[in-house]
Amino acid sequence: MAAAPDERFARADALLMEHRRLTVQARALLARTATQAERLAMADDLIALIDGLDVEKRALGARIHRGRVANAAMSAYGRAMAARR
Repeated sequence: MAAAPDERFARADALLMEHRRLTVQARALLARTATQAERLAMADDLIALIDGLDVEKRALGARIHRGRVANAAMSAYGRAMAARR
């Protein structure tokens, strides 16, 4: 079952906000001396963000592919109908 358009945009927007939050946090972390636990936590957060972006990238690619397949089918159907006339 496909996600509603608003839901897809909400997930993408949430990833963007997470990226902004992590950017600010990383800059603050790099500006001071950080413990190993803080650095590991930041790395874990960044890996989770990358994984989330990868999931969204794959979902967008699948939607684009389905759109192209549908367009090709409609084009072929149009050509077939034109040839019948």
